[in-house]
Amino acid sequence: MFCAPINPADLNMIEGKYGESRDLPDVPGSEGCGRVVDLGAGVDGAWVGRKVLVDGQAWRQSGNWPLDRVVAVPDGLAADHAAVLRVNPPTAWLLLHQFAALRPGDWVLQNAATSAVGRAVIEIAHQRGWKTLNVVRRAAAAEELRALGADAVVVDDEDMGAAAKDVLGGAVPRLALNAIGGESATRLAGLLASGGTLVTYGAMSKEALKIPNSFLIFRDLVFRGFWLTRWLRAAPPDQVSSLFDQIFRLAASGCFAPRVVAEFPLAEVAAAVTRAEEGGGKVLLRIGG
Repeated sequence: MFCAPINPADLNMIEGKYGESRDLPDVPGSEGCGRVVDLGAGVDGAWVGRKVLVDGQAWRQSGNWPLDRVVAVPDGLAADHAAVLRVNPPTAWLLLHQFAALRPGDWVLQNAATSAVGRAVIEIAHQRGWKTLNVVRRAAAAEELRALGADAVVVDDEDMGAAAKDVLGGAVPRLALNAIGGESATRLAGLLASGGTLVTYGAMSKEALKIPNSFLIFRDLVFRGFWLTRWLRAAPPDQVSSLFDQIFRLAASGCFAPRVVAEFPLAEVAAAVTRAEEGGGKVLLRIGG
C-alpha cells in the first residue's frame, strides 16, 4: 500500500454507526492506493506492478484483495490523488446520473457542498453543463466553491429558501442531494419542483428527515437513498468499469484533487483518526513508497 485517506464513513464504521457492521478483528479503511506485487492462481500476470485502488481494509502495509475488488489506475495519476477516487467522486457521479434526466442548464441543489462529495458534484456538474446551487454553513466558503465551478452558494439558515429563489430566478430544480438531514434537508426539498427527487446519502447532523405531509400530498416529491457500497455490489462489471473510466478521465483533467490537511505514518493511526474527527479537509495515511 502507498497511502489511504480517512473518510467520514471510516470513522462511522469504527464507531459502530455505519450501515453494516463487520466481524472483529478487522482492518478499517474504505479506500486506498497500492501496487500489485503478487498474484493468486489463474490471475493474469500483467497485473503485477500495476497501481490499483483497493476496496476496503486499506489501512495496512500489505494485504490480499480479490481481483473484482481492485481497480487499475491509469499511468500518470499520482498515488495520493488516486487514493481518494474510489468513494467520493463515484458517489457524486451516480447521484447526478441515477435519479434525474438532467439537461444542459438544469439546476441541481445540494447541502454539505464543502464536503468531498459536494465538491465532486460541483466539478462533475460543471463539466456536464449543469448548474449547482450549493448550501453551506459559512459564507466564507463561497469563493473556494466558485473556483471549482459552483454557480451559486447560499448559507444554510432560515433565510436560505428566499436567497435560493432569488438565485434561481424562477427555475425549479428537479434534483436535490442531501448529506445533512433535519431542517437542512427540509429546506432543500422545499425548493424542488413537483415530482422532484431528494436523494439522501449522508446524515451529518444525525437528525432524521422531516418531511411535511404537503410535500407528499400536494407536490408528490420523491425521497430516495443512496449508498455506493450497495450500488457496487449490484452493478454489472462493465458498468463499474465505465464508472471508473469517467472518474479517471476527469481526474486526469485536474478534478477531484484532494485537500490534504495532514499526513500521518501508519504507526500514528490513532493520532490520524483524532485529526480526521476535527474536519477541515482530508487526512492521509502515508503507508509506503
